[in-house]
Parts: sequence; structure tokens; C-alpha cells
Amino acid sequence: MSRFTIYTAAEKPELLTRINTLAKNSFPRFIFDGEVVFKEQSDSFLEHYPECQFALFDGEEMVSGGVTVPLSWNGSMEDLPETTDDFIPFQYQSPNVLCALAGLVADNHRGRGISRDVLLAMKRIGQEKGFSSLIAPVRPNHKERYPLLSLDDYIHWKREDGAPYDPWIRVHWRLKAPMLKIMPKAAVVRGTIREWEDWTGMRFLSSGPYVVPGALVPVEMDLEKNEGVYLEPNIWMEHQIEPYDE
Repeated sequence: MSRFTIYTAAEKPELLTRINTLAKNSFPRFIFDGEVVFKEQSDSFLEHYPECQFALFDGEEMVSGGVTVPLSWNGSMEDLPETTDDFIPFQYQSPNVLCALAGLVADNHRGRGISRDVLLAMKRIGQEKGFSSLIAPVRPNHKERYPLLSLDDYIHWKREDGAPYDPWIRVHWRLKAPMLKIMPKAAVVRGTIREWEDWTGMRFLSSGPYVVPGALVPVEMDLEKNEGVYLEPNIWMEHQIEPYDE
């Protein structure tokens, strides 16, 4: 039995605004403001699939939220989306899996193991829809500490006990979710030099790669084009879902 109460946006439509606010506070500003495709798609998912968006409450307090979307996936590595743009055509097919786009925990409730509860809630939603798996493009939350390291190397780091080094990957791993493949363009952010300076509080006076706070990999700045480009990789993981038993 869950220690939290779960409500979906279908039950409480006002949760959509609160989930969006929680997402804004959870992601780096350049992703929330600059990842236009993801932002537009997230808004669309929130509106069209309210039964798949949820929040966990501890009493009267909202402690976490989740954003998911039904997708069609044939089970092959090749069929997994490579970028957020690829999510659009997947909406026009018969969905058979639930995809986790964001697992969100309020700042003042981190460190309580709530991320696990969020994933279990997602699996429950997928179960109620009759899906057999939950897939997730996982954003490793400690990768930002090692932006110059390739994601392929980072995801294979282990702790002394054999568990994955990254905390968010580890939560999935403990729920028996294997890593499938890297999603090379999970976030694509393009902005002017001025926009990047506003997002990061940094100055960019030469072209080249820059390490910026919150970024998993360097941002490429091109002063001649007046553009900075950020291509963020994530790692696909899959959770098996047991058939729904009423």
C-alpha cells in the first residue's frame, strides 16, 4: 500500500498548473524556457492525457508529480524515439506502452525516497491502461557534475556495492528496469547568445564548447551565428508491468 495518496489530473484538473510549476522548478531554466518542442508537447500531453498526469500527496501537501504519455512501441531498439520530435508520430498509432517524461519531487521533500513512489505510481497507471511496460528516457541527475564525460561511459559507473553510480538510474535499476539504449537528443535547445547568458548568468565572448550549470554535456556557442546549441542525451530504460488484477 502506498504511503501517499495519488490523484490524476482527470480527477483534479487544477493539478495541471501545479505539475507544470513543479516541472519549471525542477529543470534548468534553459530546458524549461528553451526546449520549445518538449514544452509544446508537454503542454499537449497534460491537456490530452489528464488521466496519465498525477501528483502524490502527503496529507494535504503535494510532494511530487509525474508526466507520462501513451506511446506505440514495437519492442525493438530501433523503434525507440531518438529525439523529442519523434514523439509526435507515435501519437497517431495504437498505444501499447506508457512513457515517463518527467518524475518530479518538490525540493523540500527530496531525500525521502519519493522517486520510487513516483515510478510505482506510473506503473500503476500503465497497469490500469492494460500496458505491459513503462519506458523512460532517464535524465541522469548527477551527470551534470561530469559534463565532459560521455554518457556511454557515465551510465556504466558502479558503486562499490555494484549498483549504478547515478541516483536516478539507480532508482530505476532497483525496480528491475534494464538500460536499453541512449536517446541522443532527448532535449534540443537553441538560443541566441543573449538568451544563453540570461539563462545561465554567464558570458560567452568566444565561440566553442562551454560547461554551464545544469547541463549534462557542453553547450556549443557560435558567435558568428549568434547561436548556442545544446543536445542532451538521456538513457532509455524499461519497466515490466504486471497485468492488472482487480
